[in-house]
Amino acid sequence: MTAEDDKHFQIEHVEGLSPTPLNVPHAETLLVDENVIRAEGEDKLTVYLVFLITIAAIAGFLFGYDTGIVGAALPLVGTDLGHELSSSEQEVITAATTIGAIPGALILGVLADRLGRKWAMAIADIAFTAGAIIIASSFSVPQIIVGRLVLGVGVGGAAVIAPLYIAELAPTAVRGRCVGTNAFFIPFGQTIASAIGAGFQGVPNGWRILFGFGVIPSIVQLCLMHWLPESPRVLLLRDRRDAANATLARIYSNATPEILALKLRVLEEHARETTRLEREFTFVERSKKLWTHKPYRRAIIAVCGVQAFGQLTGYNSLLYYSGTVFSLLGFKNGAAAGLIVSGDNALFVFVGMCIVDRMGRRRLLVVAVPFLIAGLVWASISFHFLTLSTGGVLLKDATYSPAVAGSLLGAIVCFVVFFGVSLSHVIWYQSEFFSLEIRAAGSALATTSCWLANLVIAVSYLSLMEKLTPAGTYGLYTGFCVIGYIFVLFCYPETKGLSIDETDSLFADGFGVKKSIEMRKQKFMIAKQMREAMQA
Repeated sequence: MTAEDDKHFQIEHVEGLSPTPLNVPHAETLLVDENVIRAEGEDKLTVYLVFLITIAAIAGFLFGYDTGIVGAALPLVGTDLGHELSSSEQEVITAATTIGAIPGALILGVLADRLGRKWAMAIADIAFTAGAIIIASSFSVPQIIVGRLVLGVGVGGAAVIAPLYIAELAPTAVRGRCVGTNAFFIPFGQTIASAIGAGFQGVPNGWRILFGFGVIPSIVQLCLMHWLPESPRVLLLRDRRDAANATLARIYSNATPEILALKLRVLEEHARETTRLEREFTFVERSKKLWTHKPYRRAIIAVCGVQAFGQLTGYNSLLYYSGTVFSLLGFKNGAAAGLIVSGDNALFVFVGMCIVDRMGRRRLLVVAVPFLIAGLVWASISFHFLTLSTGGVLLKDATYSPAVAGSLLGAIVCFVVFFGVSLSHVIWYQSEFFSLEIRAAGSALATTSCWLANLVIAVSYLSLMEKLTPAGTYGLYTGFCVIGYIFVLFCYPETKGLSIDETDSLFADGFGVKKSIEMRKQKFMIAKQMREAMQA
């Protein structure tokens, strides 16, 4: 079979289906595979698929809860670890999860190919459980740091594998909502963490209980893991064709046998390239190919850039230190005030995930990010006037103008609303951009870039607030956002409506921004002609 045949294979051998004569202008430059379009004939959500996505998305909830609970729990530690925690100790404890997430993302991302998506996710659950137990039983700063590092391994692994697994199961037409469910569970977990944290203010050893609660969802997901099938694409890589076909039949229960056969054939053709690479290249050679092969490199740059952009907006600084910042602004219950951040984010992530398949990933960023930037500028100005009487810094015992504090709160809400509807979930569609042979590795690298940028924010936020002033800190985040927005305009193509097995071709000759428009136009045209031919 030639390379061209391999990409656009014939389907006469699939009983009941035959090629449809197409009338596509300039067919010699056809950018999409008509067989992929035929295979999407019954791409609808089913009860079984919703069940699978919900189980997998528990990983997103764990991610959100365990990163969000630190903002509510740390102010409750007091002298339970031997002394009052200094700002630097709080930064290290907070950042430890991020530090652990970096190797967690890389290691479990690689294991997602070797062990499969399902069992790599199970390892993340074990790390979540062990980390929560260590933290809850800590009696020293080093011990709680170790617990947070272990927990971070689970967070990093979950951040890679859950969206990857869901993206490989989800139908093209609703893939945005499916992957977005996991993205929604992240701020939902953060909101639950803030709500529970607010209720435990003043409870003796309340911080231990808050961290200990993290074992519940991880154990629940481990128990439900028995009902999760392996990704059909991984099953095909292991020559388990019958198992892959059985999983597809359950996911696409409304599809005809002919459509199911074609779906399986499409996946087999794309799995063939992966097995060829594994057969012809060593692990080291395949790793080098991530950077030396231009389409791979462009996809990695595009996704890693947007992941870093999402963190450098400074959203997580509001999440991690919301209790501290809102307490300084005069809120009696800082953890309850933190619900403003996590609650608004969860609400608007839900809005974003509901419209992402209709509006598109790139378009959401292009439309929403300017308003996010406006919110940051507003916050920087509000901080400037708020701290005029205190030399530009926030002081614990100072009294601040309620009107200016209200303006700051409005700025934060504006920022969080547009962050939630766009970047908060769009960054997690990373697996869509990679071909099967590098999907796990590419997702691991993208998630690692997320955690590296997150680490920069986590370890620097309080120090920047002291040295650069709050106004300067949010001015810096504004600059990062402007750079990120320019990056999106030139390097982030649209994947709406494209199969997860088509999107890697976007990067063949560049970053694919214009190509994605042409591919989606052609796909719409061909699909329309197919429907008309069937009705004729």
